[in-house]
Amino acid sequence: MLSVASVRSASGAAGYFAKDDYYTVDDSSEVSAWGGEGASDLGLSGEVAKDAFEGILNGILPSGEGVAQVENRRSGVDLTFSAPKSVSLLAYVTGDKRILGENGANMKAVARAMAWVEKNLAEGRKDVEGRKVPVQTGNLVFALFQHDTSRALDPQAHVHAVIANLTKMPDGKWQALHADKIWSNNTVIGSIYHAFLREEMEKLGYRLELKGKHGTFEVAGVPKAVLEAFSQRREAILEKAAELGITSPKGRDSVTTNTRDPKLNVEDRDGLRREWIEKAAALGFDGKALLEAALARSEQREPGSALERGYRAVSEALTNAWEKLGDILKPHDPLVDRGLARVTHSPAEARAQLAVASAVRMLSEREAAFNVNQLGKTALDLGLKGVTVDHVERRIAQLVERGQLIAGEARVGDTRPRMVTTQEALRTEERILKAVEQGKGASTPMIAASEAPERLQAHADRELNAGQLAAATLIVSSEDRTVVVQGIAGAGKSTMLQSVARVAEAEGRAVTGLAFQNKMVADLAEGAGIKSQTIASFILANERHVTNRQGDAYEQARAVFGGQMLVVDETSMVSSDDMLKLHQISAALGVDKLVLVGDRQQLSSIDAGKSFALIQAGGGTMARMDENIRQRTDQLRTVAALANVGEAGKAMKVLGDSVIEHNSPALHAAEMWLGLSSADRESTAVFASGRASRAIINQRIQDGLAAEKTVRGEGIHLTVYERVNTTREELRYASTYRPGQTLEVGRGGGQDVGLAAGRYDVDKVHPNGKVDLLDGRRRIRFDPQKLSPTEKRDRLQLSEKKDLHLREGDRIRWTANDKGRGLHNAALARVLTIDASGVTVETASKERLTLDLGDPMLSRLDLAYSLNMHMAQGITTDKAITVMSSQERNLSNQRLFNVGVTRVRDEMTMVVDDKAKLERQLDNNPGNKTSALETVGRLDVDRERGTGTSPREKFDPDPVDLSDLPPLPGDPPLPTAGKGQAASAPGDPLKSPPELKPDRSDVLPPLPERSLGLDL
Repeated sequence: MLSVASVRSASGAAGYFAKDDYYTVDDSSEVSAWGGEGASDLGLSGEVAKDAFEGILNGILPSGEGVAQVENRRSGVDLTFSAPKSVSLLAYVTGDKRILGENGANMKAVARAMAWVEKNLAEGRKDVEGRKVPVQTGNLVFALFQHDTSRALDPQAHVHAVIANLTKMPDGKWQALHADKIWSNNTVIGSIYHAFLREEMEKLGYRLELKGKHGTFEVAGVPKAVLEAFSQRREAILEKAAELGITSPKGRDSVTTNTRDPKLNVEDRDGLRREWIEKAAALGFDGKALLEAALARSEQREPGSALERGYRAVSEALTNAWEKLGDILKPHDPLVDRGLARVTHSPAEARAQLAVASAVRMLSEREAAFNVNQLGKTALDLGLKGVTVDHVERRIAQLVERGQLIAGEARVGDTRPRMVTTQEALRTEERILKAVEQGKGASTPMIAASEAPERLQAHADRELNAGQLAAATLIVSSEDRTVVVQGIAGAGKSTMLQSVARVAEAEGRAVTGLAFQNKMVADLAEGAGIKSQTIASFILANERHVTNRQGDAYEQARAVFGGQMLVVDETSMVSSDDMLKLHQISAALGVDKLVLVGDRQQLSSIDAGKSFALIQAGGGTMARMDENIRQRTDQLRTVAALANVGEAGKAMKVLGDSVIEHNSPALHAAEMWLGLSSADRESTAVFASGRASRAIINQRIQDGLAAEKTVRGEGIHLTVYERVNTTREELRYASTYRPGQTLEVGRGGGQDVGLAAGRYDVDKVHPNGKVDLLDGRRRIRFDPQKLSPTEKRDRLQLSEKKDLHLREGDRIRWTANDKGRGLHNAALARVLTIDASGVTVETASKERLTLDLGDPMLSRLDLAYSLNMHMAQGITTDKAITVMSSQERNLSNQRLFNVGVTRVRDEMTMVVDDKAKLERQLDNNPGNKTSALETVGRLDVDRERGTGTSPREKFDPDPVDLSDLPPLPGDPPLPTAGKGQAASAPGDPLKSPPELKPDRSDVLPPLPERSLGLDL
């Protein structure tokens, strides 16, 4: 574990870390040492003296020179590296002196991690044309302090790396350290430390067990009960977090900081150690057997004769050979060497290849590009034996050199980490723009632009404003197949589409709507009167026709969709893969018009890409709807306008007293809602930025309603399944699975590992990477690594069971689909009655339905007093209470804020934990997805965000290389590019597109049908 904190006082830090009488225990249980190239340059080495340490923190060099002597000077940064509890117990209870001390395994791991920090994250700043530009320096001045106890006086080996606010610039001048990269890469540093410590502990002969998904581990053989008994501090933190309703790791970190008692001074450390030994003995643990076994396995001790030692060496060589052979027999991985090249690698190098390949797939499922530090962390967190950051970075460099990863463009003054993208992501984005280009002039206008306004207005239910009329006119009169409507939240896009649909029908043109999830499908059908379906179901049914354009099935599909208009709603949520498929299918089936409607400033796709913004930046035919007709107060209109241009901090200031601070925002929001009248409750939605806050709100509101008898009866306890959000690649690793979880296998999803479609309970996860599943009474052992690394379809899903107490009157939402009965993922319903015959609900469409007690949909629901932002997009409500927490840093972004504040017509209240901190985080986190073309510097997708001007008006995009791409099946040759259009450039190494496969499976027999809508 790694934590990061500011050093607030030089004298305080010196008094705490470098006490004159601190080193009183034999064998230096608490040791110190200077570190860093900067320290060496200043002549600082060996044990850290108090006065010298305080001077350095104050910016006073040994020569007496003062550095960055300004008011409110920052002293430095404290990185605290905490060893796993089992490592501490083995060091202090068994007395294994190899673990701690100046040259122990833990200090070596910290020193190696700090060397990486120094090499990669140390920066100063210099003035360039009036602005401060970061400059890499490669040197730090830091002091290492090894401590032995937690604040509850449990054994807890940890090392403080206190980094002084100093660095030496390339010109030889000392100045203040620019520590932003150190702060932003804190989780990366933690993963690097854990990997080095794993390697060092394995060298000592210990066997390790991974714990969790982030490379954390414990030494195998230390009983869980012993670990828990020596974790009093952690239990206190968890208890306090539960009291405050905090469940996120970031939130618990805050509790850790804010609930610290002053660390107790222990004069008799020998006595404290004896207490630990006695306490462990009382629990039946002395660790001697583990130590003996470790010594026997390590290089420190080779018992037996020369013949026995030779036998062990041969056995180890054979084990490594069989491991390599086993890897060769696994499914082919295009990012891993094959044949002799693979066999000749060392075991650590071979595992590093596997780790990096998996990390690329994990990240690229969600993003088109990613920084190399995050890529390295993801690879290390898999915890493969012997793999450290050195192996991982060498492998990443090899993939870049071979062109399997593509390095991002470096820009002067760019403080972001180095970015990489994949050939597949780049190829997908280029093909999207090419498909848009090929559709220009390929559509037959429904009516002339001159007569469109009158016709459209005649078919509208209400008067269309200028923006609505312009967008509708473009749709019905354009000669281009792809037409984009960029409309801000509240611009009346549904009203506009309703008018378009009626004109199309009058002209004999069929219209089909497409949306990300079934709740949006229902809203499109109701709001615009357009028959609709999910994007997933449309693609699944029709993508085969892209490559196979013959036979009855193709002719029937072309007869249905030829000449049609497809309208995609909330297009910002469409991934790049799906966007490409929509264009390919449209071309194959003769779709006349593909209308993309949405707001690029709201939520993006869960999967990789920002295709809606990409098409706009690439010069797609576009109309804008910038007039907000939803908000009915000046305050909310101003808030929405600021949110639309990424000024979330200013928007919060406009809300003023409507932003309430509370140490438990979720619980306070629930109490606020419960305090409303019945009528106000019906008109007030509760939005939460994340799943954890939503769960707290739901439970508190239900408890409150039960206490006041608004929800009635004893109810029923249901076992419901809550999806665990994992990537496909993560499901190939045993560390992803937990006993008690459920693995749901869709049709054909388990053929690689011999699993039929159905639901399996996870029973046990083995250290060798195998997982035991239970199918009723039958036990099945499967190897997740046998799942194909190239599979693109989501046919496996991991879920966690949760007890849900359902009562009459409860508001619920579905978490899966049952299309036959009109039950849609994320759609709301209300429980009317619960009795022996089943549960009767009233759906959103006011229909009544009784589900018998064995109905599978009773395991696919949750309370819905609160909704998260992904569910909220597209909703309109009169009033809202919105919860955001600065502890949920990834969820504190401008896009989620935009959705939260633009749903509301009349009145909005925000409940937050720290207003000032949240404002800073929102302003610094736009929440943008990445683009491959943007990463390599060939298109600027986000530049026009919030400007109110179209990409063509703002700038001409950099040329996008399309010339070397083969034509899409059945498409005409690419026309010559003109201004604002995609143009060609030489030297594209890309090859033909990969074979297309169905992307999603809508059905999980025997479970209800599911769609792309994720339970977030």
